[in-house]
Amino acid sequence: MITKDVQGITWGKAFLISADDNAALPYLSTRECKLGGYRTHTVNFHPRPNLFGSSSSSLSITEKKNALLYIAVPENKHWLGAAPLPDIAKQILECHGQSGPNAEYLLRLADFMREEIPEALDEHLFSLERLVRKFASDMKICLRTLMGEEPQEEKQEVKAVVPSYQFASRIPEKKLRCVNM
Repeated sequence: MITKDVQGITWGKAFLISADDNAALPYLSTRECKLGGYRTHTVNFHPRPNLFGSSSSSLSITEKKNALLYIAVPENKHWLGAAPLPDIAKQILECHGQSGPNAEYLLRLADFMREEIPEALDEHLFSLERLVRKFASDMKICLRTLMGEEPQEEKQEVKAVVPSYQFASRIPEKKLRCVNM
């Protein structure tokens, strides 16, 4: 986030953390705040009607919920500051974090937005995507190799949260780069 926009909207995916889960928030605090330099903010989350419209959902479409949001700030040691889009795109293409190439994150985010939230027209994101693809082509960088295999996520219907204490058995054998497991 380069500038704060009171009227701005942040689109994305929210995850409900079970009250019985004692590991998720400390893990996120370490990964996002201590290692990543982000700050946490509590914001209003407004679910989309088509995702939470069924009567079996525990969240009403008119009900807003608090959500924890991680935001980069200028005090962050990784903060690169404001820059022209071509410079940002080059930084994204050239940089790599603990979770993998920054270009992979950007390109998968753009794909997610197109597939899951087509009404969100994020010109900044899609302009960066176009520039990263162009620069990668100019530099003869194979994005398929850079990004690795496409994640095999199954689209699931929204279901009630059922606490499970056998979560390790559901972790895929393939190494998850985003959580370094």
